[in-house]
Amino acid sequence: MKKIWNFLKKNFKLIIGIAVLILVVCVFFATQRKATSLESGNLQKWTEGAIEQKVATVQLLTKSQENTDLIVACVDKMSTFNDSAEFAVRDAVKLCNMGIQLRENN
Repeated sequence: MKKIWNFLKKNFKLIIGIAVLILVVCVFFATQRKATSLESGNLQKWTEGAIEQKVATVQLLTKSQENTDLIVACVDKMSTFNDSAEFAVRDAVKLCNMGIQLRENN
């Protein structure tokens, strides 16, 4: 028991340093994971996002670069409606894209 206590005394700073380093790495990955999920977020998150992030999200969800600006404008408009904050971005993009396709086919 005394050997363990002496080891902890000698290496106390090292043990604390390693623990802090592990904590910082965990916090970094947790914040990165939350920050990049606009496509799986809701419309409240959409309104807080940058235009580049919105365009990239639309292109990712539609798998196309056609009508990107129109879809971004449509989802921006949807995000201004009452009670739309809980509506999923993925659903809003699909709805806008379907509306644009229907308009083009008629």
